[in-house]
Amino acid sequence: MSSVFRTSYAPDVKPVTEEKLKEILGQRKWQTVEIKISHEDLKDNIRFLNDAVVIRESREGVPLMTTTAIYGPIKKGDKVVLTPNEGTGVNIIATNPSEVTLIAQLEALAESHTSVKEGNAVLVHSNWVSSEDGGKLPNLDPSSNVFGATGSLYVNENAVIFPVLDVTHPDYEETLAYYGAKLLKPAEAFYLGFKDTLFGMEYATSLPDYIRNYALSPIGGGGLFVEHHPFPHIFLPKPTINGEVFCEAKVTLGRKVEDAAKSDPQIRFTTFRIPADGSALAIKPSTIHNDSFTNGKLAVFVANTPADTVAFRQTAPFANIVVKDHDPKVEIPQTPTF
Repeated sequence: MSSVFRTSYAPDVKPVTEEKLKEILGQRKWQTVEIKISHEDLKDNIRFLNDAVVIRESREGVPLMTTTAIYGPIKKGDKVVLTPNEGTGVNIIATNPSEVTLIAQLEALAESHTSVKEGNAVLVHSNWVSSEDGGKLPNLDPSSNVFGATGSLYVNENAVIFPVLDVTHPDYEETLAYYGAKLLKPAEAFYLGFKDTLFGMEYATSLPDYIRNYALSPIGGGGLFVEHHPFPHIFLPKPTINGEVFCEAKVTLGRKVEDAAKSDPQIRFTTFRIPADGSALAIKPSTIHNDSFTNGKLAVFVANTPADTVAFRQTAPFANIVVKDHDPKVEIPQTPTF
């Protein structure tokens, strides 16, 4: 599929000066950001990080999503433990270990789990058209997609209802495996095995207003998004502390039906709750996903690569059409029902 190219992907970009860095950090969108990474990592990656720091607002200017922290990074060769609320949020415990990478584990899970139990996923008849293949949505808020332009997922359904699986569901792990995903337990060490650096961007989202007044707005997000990209994702909810809940995380995962007819493409989707106890959800590269149904602070580990993002769009024909003729003898077509 086509991918979006953003200016910060450009190679051999000259490092910014301290003066330029100060100017960037002076922007309004940075005022809510707690910078947990080193000054060196911040300066070396500021163009990418500046793209990833966003404020998403309602039409009335009410912030519905803000960036609240930057953690990490997880660099190539690092074996790490995630340490939410401590230091950089990432503790490096080894470098270039001789063990199976987390990415390899996730890919093996998807390869060995080719089906999902009925009721644990919804089958959506839909055609993925990337922004560069003619599906680009115009006039969206520039901050709606940190990876660039948004394409269209043309859905041929009257309604889409995502089933939600809690961590206590007996099929939780098996269903995650179908999507090439795994729940990392609190303080579980892992060797990611990705070729580039990932930073943990923490976003605070307010539901239901974010969905109603931004994601589904034609000048906001343009519709509920799903995307995939060549780097693995790690979703880390801000843990509950002394009974204070900071995040109620729901992540939706998707997988294309491999044997679907070319004329009838299909995707299965499931939404998973992630416990806010220091656990994190890891997904393999290129897994389709969405995190818009999360309420509160969720750290999402991202890399500086292109991505293919689309928004749910309906394919049904516009049916409310009549011909207003002044000649009473001319029959006016009735609006059909579907």
